[in-house]
Amino acid sequence: MFIEQKKPKDFDCGSNLDRMIASLPRIKDEEERIEYAKRAVGLIKQSHPNWVDENGNSKEAWKHFFALAEYDPSEYGIYNPFESNEADEAK
Repeated sequence: MFIEQKKPKDFDCGSNLDRMIASLPRIKDEEERIEYAKRAVGLIKQSHPNWVDENGNSKEAWKHFFALAEYDPSEYGIYNPFESNEADEAK
């Protein structure tokens, strides 16, 4: 039930981000899961502001999110907006 604690994969974001990403597959509602993923990417953007362009978009933050996940987020309806030609709505 509980996620094992380890050193954070991204020291700037901390272990809470790791736990957020690890918990995504357990969220049953797809819309809620996608919104939660956007919040996680938003935290990455806040922790790495040099990755964010003047419009608030960050291809690198999304790439980092997918690298941190120990599963394929696309299997859970979470897609990189830069690969699916969608707007980057993560804040």
